[in-house]
Amino acid sequence: MMARTLKTLFMALSALMLALPIMVVSGAALNSGRTMFFPPREPTLARFKEFFITETVWVTALTNSMIVAFASAALAVLIAWPLAYALWSRGTKASQVLAGLGSMPFALPPIVFGVGLGFLWAFLGVLGSLWAGVVSHAALFLALPLVTISIGLQSIDRAHLDAAATMGATPAVTFRTVILPQTIPYTLSGFFFALVLSFNEFIVMFFVSASSYSTVTLQIFNSLRNGYTPTMAVAAITFIVVSLAVFGAIARFGDLPRLMGAEPAKK
Repeated sequence: MMARTLKTLFMALSALMLALPIMVVSGAALNSGRTMFFPPREPTLARFKEFFITETVWVTALTNSMIVAFASAALAVLIAWPLAYALWSRGTKASQVLAGLGSMPFALPPIVFGVGLGFLWAFLGVLGSLWAGVVSHAALFLALPLVTISIGLQSIDRAHLDAAATMGATPAVTFRTVILPQTIPYTLSGFFFALVLSFNEFIVMFFVSASSYSTVTLQIFNSLRNGYTPTMAVAAITFIVVSLAVFGAIARFGDLPRLMGAEPAKK
């Protein structure tokens, strides 16, 4: 009984420690002036309107963040799929090497990867272009869909493949009717993992954008020169809401225990 009480108390304190900063930031976003106070002074939703509608700088930054996040996540999935499939179906040294190279950027310190990409894009003459940012984030977060898709492929029951082959299905038909449907949740999980991290990433984008454009994270950094403003708190709330929505959807519709490394229960 005592152990259960202590466990409950620990979980309650942990939840409180997580909730307090979010409450402070949410309250600070309601200030009517240009300075953050908590509790907020003359609470208003004007800062939310500025961030999403009227303030051109923030609206442009949010648009750039969405373009980079969605495009880079989609590109990462498109690259990860053939790598994961080759590793699962063939398991050759070449496929293992390619998968390892695809995962390497995520293991590097972001500042090292960002500086290297900065030199690369400058050499190619495309430093500061939006599509260079998309490719950079796709390379950085390629490991996420590569891992989730690989987990999905490994979860396929080989008996299903044997049954399809017995019924005369070609490899293409087997892929379309057996493999792909069973890996859709893992593919979507990898996509959304990459999307959330891209939406929140700052270091690599700082180097590859070369001040030619701003995402929300870069705009927050640029706005710090004028001090902390309630609009920055709105941006922080946006990050929190997007992350909670995406991870909540993955937990609801994806195979979260397996994605987190747990083995399925044996019956």
